[in-house]
Amino acid sequence: MTRHHSPSLSRRQMLTRSTGGILATSTFWQLQAAFGETGQSHHVAAVRNLGSQFQDNPLRVTGLDCASSIVLPSGESFWVFGDTIEGPFESIRGLPLADKLSNTAAIAPKQDISDGIKKFKFLTQPDGKRPLQIVPYASDEDPAAERIWPIHGTCRAEKLYLFYHRISLIPGVDVFENFQLDGMGIAQAKTGDWKFKRLSAPDGTDFFWKGDQPSFGVFVEQQGDYVYVWGSLITGMFLARTRPDEIANRESYEYLVTAPTVNDPDLKPIWSKYFEPTASLFDSVPNEMSASYNQHLGCYLAIHSLLRDNKIVMRTAPQITGPWSEAEIIYRPDKVGDGDLIYAAKEHPELARENGKIIYVTFVNSATYVPQMIELTFK
Repeated sequence: MTRHHSPSLSRRQMLTRSTGGILATSTFWQLQAAFGETGQSHHVAAVRNLGSQFQDNPLRVTGLDCASSIVLPSGESFWVFGDTIEGPFESIRGLPLADKLSNTAAIAPKQDISDGIKKFKFLTQPDGKRPLQIVPYASDEDPAAERIWPIHGTCRAEKLYLFYHRISLIPGVDVFENFQLDGMGIAQAKTGDWKFKRLSAPDGTDFFWKGDQPSFGVFVEQQGDYVYVWGSLITGMFLARTRPDEIANRESYEYLVTAPTVNDPDLKPIWSKYFEPTASLFDSVPNEMSASYNQHLGCYLAIHSLLRDNKIVMRTAPQITGPWSEAEIIYRPDKVGDGDLIYAAKEHPELARENGKIIYVTFVNSATYVPQMIELTFK
């Protein structure tokens, strides 16, 4: 596969610009006040911390992040993870990654998760002794310099599509402080086979979207005749869509370029074949998030961590295209240490109970580098 390095924004640049309040409001970046939090959410009746997940396993997997889930035709959930640590470790911060798998996966059957995910099985290498890196490296990629991070995806018939980041490490810099996003790719496998192949974009590279474009694929959901694909750029969230049978076709995607806002809720959504940064639906998202319809609330529900503020928030909207509300804090994880960074917060809609009155959210604290799960009960 052809490698392609394009001008990219680093993680630090994204967070710095967002904190300064840069949002996309026209074909040019214009300064605005970033969407702020409104305080403790009035929607939440109770929160229960279910603790660390995916730790009780025979492969000695002790550290991992991302923890996104995709529903399979069987009803099972396919969980994907980023950099995966095997055996004891003191901290992920500054840990050399050259010998660490950059992505893994586990399959979890339907189960009662009121006390967390107890039944799951990691995909393994042929000898069954180590977890499997599901999205492979290309022959010209170096694990010491580049990492492949699947983020989310969707299943269509017997094909599972994973959207992934390819990032480049910055020498001498902790990956939690800064890295370069090279682009977003799509990998495809047959369910049950799990042999993922990285698909080629029209320009012959692996990158369907380059590093200076939104990271489309951070959350993916099929609704009716479309698959909706969320992407983050400078922590603002943008939306693309395609037909379910056209996921692998880069030219099939349409991009939301005009969307209703709180100030103009009657504005009609407009989709275009070409992306323009003119419809940032909300801001302050450090990449990972979720957005799906919640029947109990009677609206769309988005969950994400709030920049680097160690808060998990929710937003609501009458339609997926908005207008989206400001952020409401739903959970403040307990402080572990001075180096805490809460990230990767997202809901897993397939786990919701009582029509969405009870939902399940995972997040990761870099201090422990283990997915945590909370149960939220709405009023």
